[in-house]
Amino acid sequence: MFNSIDFYREILDNLYDGIFFVNPEGLISYWNNGAANLTGYLAEDVMDRNYCEVFKPLDKHGNNLCTYSECPMQRVLTTVKLSEVEAYIRHKEGHLVPISIRIAPVREVDRQFVVAVEIFSNKSPRYALRQKLEELQDMALFDTLTGLANRRFLEMNLATRLEELRRYDLSFAIMFIDVDKFKNINDLWGHQTGDQMLKMISNTMINSLRSCDIIGRWGGEEFVALLININKEDLFPVVDRFRRLVSNSLLPMEGGESINVTVSIGATTACKGDNMDVLMERADRLMYESKKRGRNLVTVA
Repeated sequence: MFNSIDFYREILDNLYDGIFFVNPEGLISYWNNGAANLTGYLAEDVMDRNYCEVFKPLDKHGNNLCTYSECPMQRVLTTVKLSEVEAYIRHKEGHLVPISIRIAPVREVDRQFVVAVEIFSNKSPRYALRQKLEELQDMALFDTLTGLANRRFLEMNLATRLEELRRYDLSFAIMFIDVDKFKNINDLWGHQTGDQMLKMISNTMINSLRSCDIIGRWGGEEFVALLININKEDLFPVVDRFRRLVSNSLLPMEGGESINVTVSIGATTACKGDNMDVLMERADRLMYESKKRGRNLVTVA
């Protein structure tokens, strides 16, 4: 006899978008290939587990979605009304992934609900940013470990932005980012784990910026980001959100343990009359001010 449920599930399993079902207790009861590709988790990793416990989703400001505000999953379970939200979820490899969640109540055999997680399309700014980084690979301007832009590319863009500021008054800001106590990671877990941590941090940072922004590895555990056309009033909220997203990334280890790191950030808008050395020295000084004040902090000029 034709089984319509299996038929529709087979269709869902061949979609690019991530789809999963949540039962009335909030446990995952179905997980398609799109969800696996998006998150790195196979169906057997997540079945019969609570969505919030697996992914610890964050809202667009970097706050815990399941505790900071009303959990959208529970809201749909309670009100039986469609809900949509922009969020970050934790990939199996530890970095954060930006997603759009569309949660709709759908009756199946019993009272079950379907949750559609949309993968960003090729029109997305984040896709454009990744495409830009891929183009760098053909220009020897990327960092081989993290896949980010390298110092040479950052310096070229800094020179261009400073000239645009001088000639056209086009504003920009920079973030100088340093991983806190990174030597401890290498000493306790080894350099291979240290490299994995840098890759994880880099993936979260790529996913946290707009397509017009640029992020690169300055050297070692130091990173620099160029924030294009940003107001002074918006600088601290943007940079602090960036800090929170990095600190919420977790690198999975053997045995089920996970480790994370924090970053100290100095951020400043560029001023007319700045040259590259002056601008970088100011951002570096602000970053060290964050470290002096206790690390995992942002200092903005």
